[in-house]
Amino acid sequence: MEVLELIGLKGRANDSSAGLTQVDMRKLELARALAAKPKLLVSDEAMAGLSSSEVDEILEILRALNARGVTVIMIEHIMRAVMGFSERVVVLDAGRKIADGTPEEILHNPDVERAYLGE
Repeated sequence: MEVLELIGLKGRANDSSAGLTQVDMRKLELARALAAKPKLLVSDEAMAGLSSSEVDEILEILRALNARGVTVIMIEHIMRAVMGFSERVVVLDAGRKIADGTPEEILHNPDVERAYLGE
């Protein structure tokens, strides 16, 4: 129950997963991963298709996990989430690393600008 409380699903502990919302399904996926008490969590597109407020809910959970000592690797296309959460960002273009640094450094990296914003 501690994991369900942490991710905000304690009140739905007896509900069928078929009745969960999209964001609650993402929370359930996180809860399943957390049941193994990981030191490292790879979050692969956990926020895809979620609304802005739902993205904020998932980010809040990931921050809480990180504060508890869980290292989080975020693979994500929602840049607001990546830049707001990350201490370090690695940018790939066609599978090749083109940048590695703080969010601030990435924002001003000419290779990232060229790859994602065009010349």
